[in-house]
Amino acid sequence: MLMSRQAICQDKAVDLFTDAILKHDQPRTADLFHQLVRRDGRSMGDALSIVTAAEAPFVQVPNHVNLRDGQITLINNDHTILGLRTSAALTPYLPDAYKMLPMLQSVWYIPAGLDIWNQLLGKYPGRYASMKGMQVPLPDHGPVVWNDEQPPIVESGTLDERIHAYMVATMSGDVRRSYGLFLGLAGEESARPALRDALMFLGLIDVQDTIIGRKARNTGHKALRARAVVELADYIGWERAHGVYYTGVPDMAVGPLYYSAYDAACVIVTEELPNAGKDLKRTNTTPLSPTQVEDFLRLLMDADTETLWNSVTGYLRDGISIRSLGDAIQIGAAELILRITVGRKFTDGQHAFDYCNTANSWMRGSDNPYQARILYLMANFVNDAARSNKLHTSVIEQEFAQFDSTGRAPDRLLRDQDEAIMAFDAAQATAVTNAYLQTGADRAPLLERIALTACKFQDDPHNQKISHSTFEEYAHNTTHLKDRLLLATSRLLAGWPKMPGERDCFARFEREWIRH
Repeated sequence: MLMSRQAICQDKAVDLFTDAILKHDQPRTADLFHQLVRRDGRSMGDALSIVTAAEAPFVQVPNHVNLRDGQITLINNDHTILGLRTSAALTPYLPDAYKMLPMLQSVWYIPAGLDIWNQLLGKYPGRYASMKGMQVPLPDHGPVVWNDEQPPIVESGTLDERIHAYMVATMSGDVRRSYGLFLGLAGEESARPALRDALMFLGLIDVQDTIIGRKARNTGHKALRARAVVELADYIGWERAHGVYYTGVPDMAVGPLYYSAYDAACVIVTEELPNAGKDLKRTNTTPLSPTQVEDFLRLLMDADTETLWNSVTGYLRDGISIRSLGDAIQIGAAELILRITVGRKFTDGQHAFDYCNTANSWMRGSDNPYQARILYLMANFVNDAARSNKLHTSVIEQEFAQFDSTGRAPDRLLRDQDEAIMAFDAAQATAVTNAYLQTGADRAPLLERIALTACKFQDDPHNQKISHSTFEEYAHNTTHLKDRLLLATSRLLAGWPKMPGERDCFARFEREWIRH
């Protein structure tokens, strides 16, 4: 049985967090979390249950696009929950003394992530207002609560019928009904596996056709949000994760909703593949050869959409496994990052990469019969980002040739890598990482150093997110090019602009929290 948010809020710690969050006191918010775990002995999951219950009402939006000066303005509101999910997953890669750092960075961010809608209108302070150059004073009123809490809705019917009703409510943009039906299903332990799969599927099929010339897009965030909900629920315990549900589930039905690309994929597999591709995870077992991986990679970077999708269809007809195609597309997503040289363009590479990582993670752990269709969306996202940014030429070979690693032992290279990332030198960071990989040294110290460096930055959870995405895919990828995944994370960490680039949380951790 689910604990209601009202029941969770009986804990006095919720009021303390709420006060700190609404006063935009980032140090106190993080300090409260640290005290709850270290001083009071609460579990990390228990502390997350409390802090998410405190933040949930204030991180909602009424829509994901707005009009400003007659132009579309994009609004994503899920960085708080994405950061918390990533922090829980990234912790095992860090040295023992730093294992709490990523979670404190994510909790530190929460006060800056409230009411994004009004932040972008200059009516509420936070990270997005600051990013737009607006210094907004804290108003007397609090952040607007755009989506109210809802009671669970438990309807009659089979589990399949109830899951279907939930999916239709989400796809139709009925926020209240979607959220209520989700809560009704989440309260039943036997329904959770099917609900989990449905939520992930809904997130993955809600992705734009193109980012080329668009401000109205979701850049795969619905998939990332769905994953954050289910994995945080697993981490906290579904019974105590109500704050997570309130933070992330209503927003799955907030518009605009993009299903046209998925519709096109459905048409193709229905017309071109046996049984509309629903048996392919079981029947297709042949991996791509190294030559096929490289050929497919060139198509991902250079082909038009029709040619690329025809290639995916051809591989599936020939018995190539869904897993192998997903792994190759993930290398293509890494290639986007490795070809980018302009800071602001890294956003297109990182979002395609994280979307593909979420899709691959879901496909590895699910038997959903519609997995083959998601391959088309993954390929389209990577190819679209490549064409949008004209990423037709690899640049890293020249960068590697200009780097002299003579006499540099692996330990020295790890220090050099950290310095290059902190100096925002993407070419140097990529070359140093390549030099380390070429030594054949153990990969574990490299991952540990990357994770720790990523956690030095605050106010953009994507820094930690890309690290875990690359680590996870590196552990599972079956291609001969898997090292490119690790090159991509160093390049992105160094190249992606840090907004506002502050390191106060890390400094406080080193000064105070690491000792307790």
